[in-house]
Amino acid sequence: MINASDPDEDDGAARAVLYAVGRPGVDIRTQIVGLEAELAALPSDADDDRLRIHHALAANYGDLGDYRRALRHGQQELLLRRRVYGANHSDTLTTRHSIAFWTGLCGHPAEALRLAQELRPDREQVLGPDHPDTLTTRSNIAFWTGKCGHPAEALQLTREVLPDRERVLGPDHPDTLTTRGNIAFWTAECGHPAEALQLAQVLLPDQERVLGRDHPNTLTMRGNIVFWTRKCGHPAEALQLAQGLLPDQERVLGPDHPDTLTTRGNIASLTGRGGHPAEALQLFQELLPERERVLGRDHPDTLTTRHEIAFWTGLCGHPAEAQRLFRELLPERERVLGQNHPDTFTTRSNVAFWAGKCGHRVEALRLFQELLPDQERVFGPDHPVTLATRHNIQTLDTPNSTRDR
Repeated sequence: MINASDPDEDDGAARAVLYAVGRPGVDIRTQIVGLEAELAALPSDADDDRLRIHHALAANYGDLGDYRRALRHGQQELLLRRRVYGANHSDTLTTRHSIAFWTGLCGHPAEALRLAQELRPDREQVLGPDHPDTLTTRSNIAFWTGKCGHPAEALQLTREVLPDRERVLGPDHPDTLTTRGNIAFWTAECGHPAEALQLAQVLLPDQERVLGRDHPNTLTMRGNIVFWTRKCGHPAEALQLAQGLLPDQERVLGPDHPDTLTTRGNIASLTGRGGHPAEALQLFQELLPERERVLGRDHPDTLTTRHEIAFWTGLCGHPAEAQRLFRELLPERERVLGQNHPDTFTTRSNVAFWAGKCGHRVEALRLFQELLPDQERVFGPDHPVTLATRHNIQTLDTPNSTRDR
């Protein structure tokens, strides 16, 4: 029982308990209710207890995938750790690591990268270059480097971490398996999905053996296999894999977990690519408010959902509406991701493409011509995306193309 003197407070606590019961992570959610109530009742000078509770709440929210609340409690924890233990205590460094990680998962990869880069020399000095936590920081620097739009550099950095983790931790350590998974991920992001899929298919049985079939990292790898199977040109197989993964994620992680929402997005996209654009559009429209609620309106995954809604709107026969949606999305992606991020370029390409589909050939040609030098500078002249833009320019610049109107 949770006792409160105020009837409204009692009602709020009761509703919190009801929310926790019957959902994945029920033990964690119920613990959060108690910790939040305990935190609210602490006197102002109870730093040790306040530190303990903020630490527990940050970890609990992180386990649930509620990274915004995890970050908020982690930031409060850091203030207290510095005051109680000092800036160079190993636990203080661990809290800084968590803050960097959650910052990235909240959709701010550049800030996460900066925090991880600042943390690395402090961990090397206090713990040593071969300490597992130092290796974790190196791994995170590689990961957020890639998420900032530099997959080739991320792949190189991750490959450099792998032999050190194998030597220090062993080939079956979860962190070593994570590094192998990241190598597969950045291999795909560098344009080699078939190689990534092969790496993942070799890794998955090792994860199932070491971690278990229901471990979040195992589920993540299954999700990556879905994505790369689709990239290799097997959308029907990918859809079947995604539909098999979703109930496991809902059962283990919960329906609100970001990874679960990612699988819903993959199912929607694969449904559309299987010849059902209207159903795909409906699935993405249902997903958008969930991602906004869980991740926030500015999170890259939320912006990706808006991109998909615009895309499938166009394929459902509404090119003018698709272009309008892409135009509205472009400044948001530029602000959140940066002007040189691949997703920003994708949005610019779609603005141009749908302008052409609306019959505005001159505008579409101009937009593609403005896009090409930026893609050549960032991707290189021979990248498939750059070549596609050059092809669009050549098509639009030929006589008898669709007339501007």
